[in-house]
Amino acid sequence: MFATAIALVIGLAASYLLRRQQGREATQMAAGESARAVADASGGAVVALAVGTAVIEGEVQFTGAAPTAGKLHREADPYCARREMTDPTVLVANGRLANVWVRIIKGAPDAAPPATPVEMDQQDCMYAPRVTTAIVGQKIVARNDDPILHNVHTYLGASTLFNKGMPNEKAAPIEYVTVEPGVIKWKCDVHPWMRGYVGVSSNAYQAVTGGDGMFRISNLPLGRYTVEAWHEKFGVKTLEVTAPAHVIFAYDGSEH
Repeated sequence: MFATAIALVIGLAASYLLRRQQGREATQMAAGESARAVADASGGAVVALAVGTAVIEGEVQFTGAAPTAGKLHREADPYCARREMTDPTVLVANGRLANVWVRIIKGAPDAAPPATPVEMDQQDCMYAPRVTTAIVGQKIVARNDDPILHNVHTYLGASTLFNKGMPNEKAAPIEYVTVEPGVIKWKCDVHPWMRGYVGVSSNAYQAVTGGDGMFRISNLPLGRYTVEAWHEKFGVKTLEVTAPAHVIFAYDGSEH
């Protein structure tokens, strides 16, 4: 009986050691795959999205005096004047800034564009959403939900991408396929207060801060990354981080 007990203990110990070894090998294999994916991205080739479990999440703080949103003057168009609206350029709540595009600009592999298009609507004489994201090669679809003329004029930097009129809600949608990273600015030449922005990245690791000024970028391989924040008025800030990480960007209002 004593010999049987000894044999049982030895067997359990061997089984435990085998499981530990298999776990180490699996971890090393996963780390190697993530490292190769990040290394491949540096060559500029589109590679399969690396599977990761790390998260970069955080907030965009506004440390200056929070501005009061002014009224938009929309009286020139009777349809637009039906509703009073405030300027959404700078939205601060609880010391944090909304509508900030946050993305990985270094360290992440490029991604193939999704088949699902990004939508930019014109509703109540405003672009909606104010800020959204796309991946290079992804289609953007513009719609007019209003019964009046809007002129969709888009820019990448100082260059016009397209400039088309949409007479009313019955107008056919306008489709555009993104070709390079950057911020596409949307405006309406008929209604000068109308603004929208599509942040285009070569990878899928990006987000826009909500009304609470928070963001979350998930499924990252473990590693070192350069993270960029962009705001339509206050511009760009960058940070170097190691995922997983909690990131805090801060604007004080002096950046414009």
